[in-house]
Amino acid sequence: MYESFQPPTVWKSSNRVVWWMGDRLTEGRFEILQTFDIKLDRLSRRFEAMKKALLAVAALTCMGTAAFAGPNAGGTLILALSEGTVYSPDINYCGAGTAGSCDQAVARADGTSADALAVINCLAAFPGAGRLAGVAFGVYYDPNAVVVGDYGGCGDFELPDGDWPADGSGTAVTWGAAQTTSLVDVYWFAAYGYDGYTLSVGAHPTQGGNFADDDVPSTLDPIAGFGVFGFGMDGDAPCPATPEPEACCLQDGSCIMVLAGDCEAQGGTAQGPGSVCTPDLCALPTGACCLPDFTCIEIDAAGCADRGGDYQGDGVACTPDLCTPVPVINGSWGALKSNYR
Repeated sequence: MYESFQPPTVWKSSNRVVWWMGDRLTEGRFEILQTFDIKLDRLSRRFEAMKKALLAVAALTCMGTAAFAGPNAGGTLILALSEGTVYSPDINYCGAGTAGSCDQAVARADGTSADALAVINCLAAFPGAGRLAGVAFGVYYDPNAVVVGDYGGCGDFELPDGDWPADGSGTAVTWGAAQTTSLVDVYWFAAYGYDGYTLSVGAHPTQGGNFADDDVPSTLDPIAGFGVFGFGMDGDAPCPATPEPEACCLQDGSCIMVLAGDCEAQGGTAQGPGSVCTPDLCALPTGACCLPDFTCIEIDAAGCADRGGDYQGDGVACTPDLCTPVPVINGSWGALKSNYR
């Protein structure tokens, strides 16, 4: 005969949580109804990933910074046909894209209908390796001519508008771990439409169109171009511009031609698109330097320090008495006072 119900008891060890549940028997024995073997380190990793995903959503919807270009600068959002793919319900089409690069994307479908939906991949394209943790965007089409029959996100977390994916609605997709390839699956749609109509991605109706990285807070980079998918007509898949080397001034005053990101990685200052190294572009400012032997030379601050000198400041010129030591007479305070009695 059972006694009154006893609450579950929990035992924890280093790598598992065990729940002992059930009614206590009269003999004092416990019936083990269920044991959950949970790897705590795996739960911790999942929690951290979800936390990063939520931070990216927060940045996209209310708080990220966009003062300086981040790792996703210049990226675009395109729509590409999954060529040869026959749509079937209950399938996730993330990763089903057939374009190996942005310039291989096919932005049109022919002969679509309610029985022959085109599978369309929404891809983020970057000039190099991006660092994508989140993206906010919207979708636009004529609902009288285009039908979105199915859809799905490719991230770890999504925050869609209530009527998504209706015309003019938006969504935000984030990942717990930053995506670092040049072409990233963001979303997919299964749609059909009358010839001569389009399905487009664009800025989120309230949050704009931005890529977010995995910094805290996230750096937001505006999406540089949005794709247009055509039904029975050509669409447009804007690819990111290929970055060109530019002048980079290093800390030692030398100049090299590298990509802006490589310049910053070496501690340099990029001079901007189209810049080239010229003899005086990166010259360090110079000034008077008083050396240990009381001579004066005009040199940059680092060179002065290397010689054990005392740098007098940028633009200060050597003058005859600048580095001459001030004569000092050794004596006592009493002797000094006696001179004035």
